[in-house]
Amino acid sequence: MSFLLENARSFLRAARRDLGEGEYNLALFHAEQALQLCAKYRLYLAYGDYPKTHRLKELLDALGHHYDPLVVDLLEEAYIGARYLPMRYSEASAERALGEVERLMREMGCLS
Repeated sequence: MSFLLENARSFLRAARRDLGEGEYNLALFHAEQALQLCAKYRLYLAYGDYPKTHRLKELLDALGHHYDPLVVDLLEEAYIGARYLPMRYSEASAERALGEVERLMREMGCLS
């Protein structure tokens, strides 16, 4: 299941790149994917499986991690909205979300 961790890190790199290029909707989508896969990886290591859901709150709660609920709401919205709806997010929102994702990923041991 190490592919989950590798993909989480790749999505995080993509989110950073998107942020630098002003693609804030994609930065949020990629940040959400990074956090989702990191959480699933940690759940797999702890329990041998993970919930088959895309809901970040459910995954983070299962791990007992404290998170910024506004950021997680934004990331869950961006999971769909950034791809299928004419959503536009601000640079400040993307930066805040990416900071929270990086903090959580470090806390979960997905980043050094």
